[in-house]
Amino acid sequence: MVPEISPSPDAAPFWDACRRHELALPWCARCQRPFFYPRPLCPACGSRDLRWQRASGLGEVYSFCVQYQSRLPGYRDAVPFVTAIVELAEGPRLMTLLVDVPPRPDLIRCGMPVEVAFKDLPDGNALPVFRPVA
Repeated sequence: MVPEISPSPDAAPFWDACRRHELALPWCARCQRPFFYPRPLCPACGSRDLRWQRASGLGEVYSFCVQYQSRLPGYRDAVPFVTAIVELAEGPRLMTLLVDVPPRPDLIRCGMPVEVAFKDLPDGNALPVFRPVA
């Protein structure tokens, strides 16, 4: 599975951190809240005073789906695989891949503790994925 990444300028710090195998989130300096997806202003208070901070990389599965078909480049031959929405310990949710667990709904559950891992890509980028906490 080799996805293509073409970051928006607002997301460049996120992908730079991923290349270092760090998960970073934009934080609002005014209301002290992290958020995701990266954008030029805080979705809670509208401030443009944003900082990037390293996240814990811990969270839990909020929702998941086993994909048995995919038309996305880089994913067509990877089925079945698991997509998930992970709620980070810091609060924001992000869509990701769930790895190191068989793609069987009976082995995955909402609320399952997960941690970030990184899949290095041939183009030098790294994709944040999540795996069950050992």
